[in-house]
Amino acid sequence: MATDIRLAYADIDEALFDVNQIPMTSRDVRSVGEMLFDVDYLARQLLMDVDGDAAGTLLRSWPTMVAAAEDLWVSLPGRRPGVDERDRPITSLSAQAATIETSLSGRTAWPGQGPTSPRIDQMTQTFLNAAALVRRYGAEIPHEQPAAHRDLEAARTRIMHGLYLTAHAVNVALHEHGRDRVNDARSAGRQIHLAQHHSPYAIAPTGVWVDRMSACENTARSYLTDRFTQALAGEAMRPVDDPSRLAQALANWDIQTHRALARDLEPSNVLLITRTQGLIAGASMVLVDAAATAGVLACSDRLIPAIAEAGRSWSNLASRWGDLAPPGARLEEPLARAAAEVRAAYRQITHDKTVLATPEVIAIRPALPQAVPATLRAIEGGSELAVVVAEKADAPNLIGPARALSRRAHNDVEAGLATAPASGRDVVWVSPADILAERMVPVPAPVSEAIRAASSATSAAAIAASAVAALHGLGGGTLPVGSGWCMGHEVREPHAMFGTRPSGPSR
Repeated sequence: MATDIRLAYADIDEALFDVNQIPMTSRDVRSVGEMLFDVDYLARQLLMDVDGDAAGTLLRSWPTMVAAAEDLWVSLPGRRPGVDERDRPITSLSAQAATIETSLSGRTAWPGQGPTSPRIDQMTQTFLNAAALVRRYGAEIPHEQPAAHRDLEAARTRIMHGLYLTAHAVNVALHEHGRDRVNDARSAGRQIHLAQHHSPYAIAPTGVWVDRMSACENTARSYLTDRFTQALAGEAMRPVDDPSRLAQALANWDIQTHRALARDLEPSNVLLITRTQGLIAGASMVLVDAAATAGVLACSDRLIPAIAEAGRSWSNLASRWGDLAPPGARLEEPLARAAAEVRAAYRQITHDKTVLATPEVIAIRPALPQAVPATLRAIEGGSELAVVVAEKADAPNLIGPARALSRRAHNDVEAGLATAPASGRDVVWVSPADILAERMVPVPAPVSEAIRAASSATSAAAIAASAVAALHGLGGGTLPVGSGWCMGHEVREPHAMFGTRPSGPSR
C-alpha cells in the first residue's frame, strides 16, 4: 500500500513547469513502510544525541507518542475479533504511558509543566499520518495472503521498535539528568543522596521516572525479543513507481533549505540542514559506486574521496549546531517534511529492506540513471549552501543551552580547536548558576571560534566536492546506455535497468 506519488499542485498549469525542477508538494508522499522506517531513523538519532537537559521535554512527550503508535497499531488490517494476543504488548504499553501522563498532569515538581520534545513530536505526527493512510487504503490490502501477513507483522515490529528506542532514549536522558545534578552538587560542595537501583545517578525525583520508563522499555523489548530480525525479513519493499522521485525530493529540499535560512536564525533548523547534507553525501557515495558498477558513470579516483570529505565536514558542523539547539526548539514543518522525503527517496534506491543493498543490486534499479545526476547536482549545490550556513555562524547574539556550551568550550580549548586563555588558567566560560538553571546563554568565545572554523572547513570541502561533481554530472561524466565500456564495467542494456515488483503489498 502506497500513497499517491504524484505531486499536488495548487491552481497551476503543469505544462508551464518542469516538475523535475519545481516540485510544489503540499503533502507527505511516503508510504506507511517508509514512515515507519523514518520513525526508526529519528529514534536512533535521538538516542545518539540525547542529554540530561532534554529529560523533561522527552518525558512529557512520551505518552502522546505511545497513544499515536497504538492508534496506528489498531488501524492495521487483519486484526482478529475479540482479544488478540498480538495486541497485548501495545495495550500494556499504552496503559503504562497513560499513567505517566496522569502523573504529569498538574504536577509542580520536576519535570513540571513545560514544552514537549519536537523530535518525539515529529515521530508522533508520523505515526498519526501513517494511521490516516492505513484507514484510507487498508481495505485494499489482501491481509489473508502470506506475503501481506508478513508485511503487516513487520509493520507491528517497526512500530514497537521505534517505541523501544525512544523509551531507551528517555531513560538515558533521565540518567544523564541525574548525573548532571550530582556533578552540580559536588561542584557546589553539597551532599546528595545517591540511589542504589538502576544507577547511582537515578536520584530523586528522577529515580521514580527511571523505574516507570524502564517498565515501558521492558514491555517493548519483550515483544521484540526473538522476533525483530525474523519479522523484518518479511517486510515488503515499495516498488520504484517514479524514477524521478529523488530528483524531485532534492529539488524541493534545496528550496526549503534556502527559505529556512532566509528567515530568522533557528539552530534547530540549521542542525537539520547540516545533518541532512551529511546524509546526502553518504548516500551519494553509495549511488556513485553503484553507477560505476552499472557503467552509467565514468569512474574517477577523485569523486568519492571529495564527497566523503564533504560529508565528514557537514556531520562535524551538525554536531556543533546541535549544541546551540535547545531541547524544546521547533522545526519548520516544510523543512522537516522535505528532509523526510529526501531520506525516503534515497532509501528506496540504496536499501534492501533493513540493510544497505549491494552495488550490483542498486545498479539494476530503474531509478539509478536519474538518481545519479540528481545526487551529483545536490553535491554541486552544496557549496553555495555551505557558504550560506557559514554566514549564520557569524550572526551576532548567538545563544544556546548553558550546559552544552560550557562542555563544548572546555573541550575545544583542551583539543586545541580554540585559542587558549593567555593566562594559561582554566576559565569558567559559563556561569554555574546559568548551568544549574538550564538557561540560554551567549555562545562563549571558544565555541564561536570553533564553529566558524568548522564552517570554513565545510565550505572548502563542499566547494571541492562541487567542482568534482560538476565535471561528472554536467561535463559528460554520465554515459548513455549502449555507449561502451567504463573502466572494465560493461554498460547495461535498457531492459536490465528495470526490476520486478516484489511480492506482497508495498506499505
